[in-house]
Amino acid sequence: MGEKFHFQAKGMPLIKFQDADKIKSLQSGKIYAKTLGYYRKREEETGDCEVGDKYEAMLHINEATIYCPDTGEVVAVNDDLLKTSESNDFVFCMFGVNPKEGKFRFTDKQKEKMLSFGDTALIVLDPDKFIRRVKAAAEKAGYKVYFKPVQYYDPTIDNGNMLISLSYGMWDIAFWKRDSYTYQQEVRFVFTPGDDNIDHIELDIGDISDITAIISAKSALSAIVERMDSSEVESNLK
Repeated sequence: MGEKFHFQAKGMPLIKFQDADKIKSLQSGKIYAKTLGYYRKREEETGDCEVGDKYEAMLHINEATIYCPDTGEVVAVNDDLLKTSESNDFVFCMFGVNPKEGKFRFTDKQKEKMLSFGDTALIVLDPDKFIRRVKAAAEKAGYKVYFKPVQYYDPTIDNGNMLISLSYGMWDIAFWKRDSYTYQQEVRFVFTPGDDNIDHIELDIGDISDITAIISAKSALSAIVERMDSSEVESNLK
């Protein structure tokens, strides 16, 4: 029987899988966000297609004319990969547990592949507070910040929904990934504007040990995640 850990019903429970030293740094309040371009290069240069993705924040389009609301520019594309300045925004990624599910179990594929991100897991017990702290630190540093789940698409068919979403802001390109990455159940913080001259930013959100807990990645992946009342949240991970 899997180890159980519990989380608050409100918001989306979040998990960060990483090596132990980086998880400890994160719990101390250090948010380390790399550019989307870093993840493209990671697959291209190392062959790592789990953490890396050579199509990160890019879209293959057969033929279309796109209006960019941020700049007023009209771009015609034909059998090409669409990449904008927002394709180098900074991003911080986590695993998001579906809050609509009363119980959640990791699939066999997730148990296998998520270990490639690291041997340790940070469980965010109060996602709402965590999100507010990240947004406050980002805005203080002069960044606009967006947070939401990644949407996964089939690259072999029409990507009309993705194009429609870009009409609301080109930054949304960061929230789309090919469906081969669906197992990651990713949620993202995107910090804009990006900067081609640096590959990462660091934000300090203050110590978050009051709203998080650290366990091994294997323990997290073998767990049964259940909803509980907020008064019961902390007991199982301490």
